[in-house]
Amino acid sequence: MLHETDSVHCDATCIGIRRAETADIPGLLAIEEHSFATDRMTPRNFRYAIRKAKGVVLVAYRQGSSLESTAIAYGVVSFHAGTRFARLTSFAVAPGNRGRGIGRRLLAALEAAAALHGCSGMRLEVRADNQAAIALYTRAGYRSFAIYPGYYEDDMAALRLEKPLVSNG
Repeated sequence: MLHETDSVHCDATCIGIRRAETADIPGLLAIEEHSFATDRMTPRNFRYAIRKAKGVVLVAYRQGSSLESTAIAYGVVSFHAGTRFARLTSFAVAPGNRGRGIGRRLLAALEAAAALHGCSGMRLEVRADNQAAIALYTRAGYRSFAIYPGYYEDDMAALRLEKPLVSNG
């Protein structure tokens, strides 16, 4: 799998990126709970994304620690027939691991996986009040192209962002 052995140093700790497995689901749910007040993925959503969906679920984890298999961030990208755009459907970094470059590195791995799948761009929705996520995506080259009013359960608007991808294939 792409990026399985690709690591980055964050605070002197190696971070690895790999495909998610069903054994990761409890950890992914914990990240969800600490990251989102509403619109959370369920165990069933994660199981489907990992096992059956057309897409990829990647996790970031600390290499060389006793908790090596524990996910500290994850991203879910889906590929849909009839469009050349991949869609980032969920993305989160566990509290205590934010601001260390892990999200940026994981996002790049997800984009690379989408490009290898033949996608020419990536799209996503982000809460209009999530300034940290908007800053991450903007720094990574995403641009806003639409707004969905009342998109989230609590009636918050979503910004729709997209980025062209460069194919390495």
